[in-house]
Amino acid sequence: MEKLVVAIPSSSLINENDEKIKIYKIGIIARALAIFRVEELLIYRDPILDETELIKEVLEYLETPQYLRKELIPMSEKLRFVGVLPPLAIPSHKSKHLKIGELREGVVKRVAPDGTRWVDIGVEALAPLKCEEPKGARVTVRVVSKTPLLVEKAKAEEYWGYKVKSAELKDVLKRKDVIVTSRKGRVPKPEEIRKGTFVFGNPKEGVFEIMKRMGIDMEVEAWNTIPMQGVRTVRLEEAIICTLAIVNFFSFWGDSR
Repeated sequence: MEKLVVAIPSSSLINENDEKIKIYKIGIIARALAIFRVEELLIYRDPILDETELIKEVLEYLETPQYLRKELIPMSEKLRFVGVLPPLAIPSHKSKHLKIGELREGVVKRVAPDGTRWVDIGVEALAPLKCEEPKGARVTVRVVSKTPLLVEKAKAEEYWGYKVKSAELKDVLKRKDVIVTSRKGRVPKPEEIRKGTFVFGNPKEGVFEIMKRMGIDMEVEAWNTIPMQGVRTVRLEEAIICTLAIVNFFSFWGDSR
């Protein structure tokens, strides 16, 4: 099954000097990723400005269930303004009220001498789990019993969140399913629209301009997903939302056939 992947540059916030605005824009991108069920976000390195760590840390913080954040993502200076961001409210973000059969995210808190992992799933007691993951690992489990608290390893079948990875632009462009978003691209026909790896530029330069500056000369498929735009420039977060909305709409009808 095709994956939906978004790639943005490490210079995505190049126009912003205010830390609060930077965090806010990352929050908008996170919401777009979650709304349209993006599985992977790639941050490709742009030498002109590398804020990979800031973008990655905020995106991962928002994707992590609230009850696991202190354990998996300790607060840092980069996260001081995340309180202004709306929650993602994706299926993996559960409340503290357990339900038998539900899937939850957990973190391995300790490993017993017999190999049993004791997992924090957001309630007071730890749950025993048979698995091979090391201490500190994030795991997906199904609640088997509340009294006593028992869980088993599970795999989510619904949208569960996105992964964030750093990458090099040249490697991203080598992907078989890569599509560059650009005003210079062609407007795709409805039957051509599909999931893939969608590459975006920064607020000052499109992908082709970044490629030229970095000395990358490659033939890539390019789509203009916002034809007849009524503004001089489309912001990155706007371009992501517009593109993903179109892909989502046509993917729905394609999957329904």
